[in-house]
Amino acid sequence: MKLKASSITVLTATLALGVSLLSAPAAFASHGGGDGGGGGRPGGPAVKAVGVGSLGSPWTLKSQHDDDGPGPVAGEEFEITTPATHVWHVTLADNGTVFFDQDVPATATGLRAMGKSPDQGIDQVMSAHAVDLGTHEVIDGSVTLPAL
Repeated sequence: MKLKASSITVLTATLALGVSLLSAPAAFASHGGGDGGGGGRPGGPAVKAVGVGSLGSPWTLKSQHDDDGPGPVAGEEFEITTPATHVWHVTLADNGTVFFDQDVPATATGLRAMGKSPDQGIDQVMSAHAVDLGTHEVIDGSVTLPAL
């Protein structure tokens, strides 16, 4: 009976840890924080959208104001969970104006495309469009970055 009680205790602790990790706020980009203060970026909170492509590949689109321009900028980060052998054509745009348009090969950790455009002082619709050049899977996503 003692072994069974120990197993239940370990299982309970493991589940509690898993729940706490899932409920923790996600950090923005690779810079952490995302809260606009302290260890995060200085331009206010990040906005984020998630979804799946036409063939089921999970994606995440994040955007946030920043001051690493020249001048204030709106940064955009687009990630796709995809095998390392895949190459995607990725387009990032700000209120319809394209500022990133490249073929991006995935790595062992998936695909990440990042870019920035000038802060316009208004709400900015940051969008991503991607097409897998091999499978022809399509991903479209957008977030609205509120004006500061």
